[in-house]
Amino acid sequence: MIELLVAVLVLAIGVLGISSMQMLSLQSNRGALHRAEAVHLAYDMLDRIRANPLGTPVGQAYDGLELTDAPPNTNDCYAGNCSAANMVAFDQAVWKCSLGAFHSNNTCQNLRAGEVIPLETAQPGLPLGDGTISVDGGTGLITITVQWTGVNNNIQSVVVTSRG
Repeated sequence: MIELLVAVLVLAIGVLGISSMQMLSLQSNRGALHRAEAVHLAYDMLDRIRANPLGTPVGQAYDGLELTDAPPNTNDCYAGNCSAANMVAFDQAVWKCSLGAFHSNNTCQNLRAGEVIPLETAQPGLPLGDGTISVDGGTGLITITVQWTGVNNNIQSVVVTSRG
């Protein structure tokens, strides 16, 4: 009987170890998914800047978008013709809404209602995801930072720097 109890105890310790490894694996996979999505969103904004090179150096018009800045009010540039300046506000709004922190913002709700960006259920973004855009006028370097809240409420970020 004692041998059976010892065997059950050893088995229980093994199962607990495997379950904790599984939890750690799931957390690591979620973190990798968030990092991959953050990189994708940063490069999406770089592509938008390159497609609308308003300003000198390229992308200068996109400079100054900071963390906690709400998405700018904008019209749907997909539905009609927009000037290059209107396209800057549209690109910034779509990007900020896609990051995840501004789901309840009126601009984001309007863009979702107009089917410019997917619904929150289809594209939830990052947990409390936000971002910044900075353009160095002297060197022409564009720096895009995407930030979100990771495991244990740790702030995570991805920084992408490129020339316009």
